[in-house]
Amino acid sequence: MRTEPHLAEADALLARGRAHHAERLLAPIVEREPGNAGAWHRLTRARLDLGDNDGALRAARAAWRLDPHGAESLFWLSAVRSRAGDHAEAIAAAAAACREDPGNPRLHTRLARARLAAGLFVDAAEGLHGVAELAGYDADLQVTYGQALFAVGRPLSAREAIGRALAIDSGHAGAREALKAFAKAMRTAVDAPSLARAADQFGESLRMHPGRPAARRRGAGRDALAHVARVSLVWLLVALAAAGAVQVAGLLTVPFSLYLTLICAAGVAGCVSAVARPPSVGVV
Repeated sequence: MRTEPHLAEADALLARGRAHHAERLLAPIVEREPGNAGAWHRLTRARLDLGDNDGALRAARAAWRLDPHGAESLFWLSAVRSRAGDHAEAIAAAAAACREDPGNPRLHTRLARARLAAGLFVDAAEGLHGVAELAGYDADLQVTYGQALFAVGRPLSAREAIGRALAIDSGHAGAREALKAFAKAMRTAVDAPSLARAADQFGESLRMHPGRPAARRRGAGRDALAHVARVSLVWLLVALAAAGAVQVAGLLTVPFSLYLTLICAAGVAGCVSAVARPPSVGVV
């Protein structure tokens, strides 16, 4: 049985924030093909998205045992270790991934995020300084660089980095969230000491401590709501078009109240779909 279509489907589910469905799709694959490292990588991501850190660690270890020098296996092992607060191992795994594929900005972003999670803000900023210039096309890296710069007390440079991210992807949710966090932190910054405190508080928000639960991402309930909203929007638009066609053909006089109801219902469904859709926050 070919697994590539199922892995592609899992990628699509994860991209839409439907980690619960992706996990259910991937679990039988890794059981049937325990040597499939790609399936273990995706299962790691799904479990991280669901907040299942123990399950994610088991999946990441399984992938790493299959491919101990693979950049992707090291990437996910680092992500899981950061989430668990095992910062030394997270940084070591991310650094090893960068050595395996030094031209991949995604791996340098992971290393910087591992350092941010450990509170090594200067190391994160300095590590991305040269990479950010070379990878001017990678929005996720620019956002991470901006966060590191703000954490070391350089808010103007941080905003410039976020601006570059938004120039690459104007809808990048991570960049917009970073700007909101910067604005919130700067409300109390009126002089050098208060700016230093604001930077410290922002940096603390990036850290991951052992035993502290990470914010859980969207669950199955919100996934279902988003799906129902999208399907409802499609059918409402079809109904609206059909009513208009019937009216134009002279087959039936459609009351204005029906048009208004369909338009309002479609608007509500569209808003719900937009709110419930997964943000493009980039890599872990």
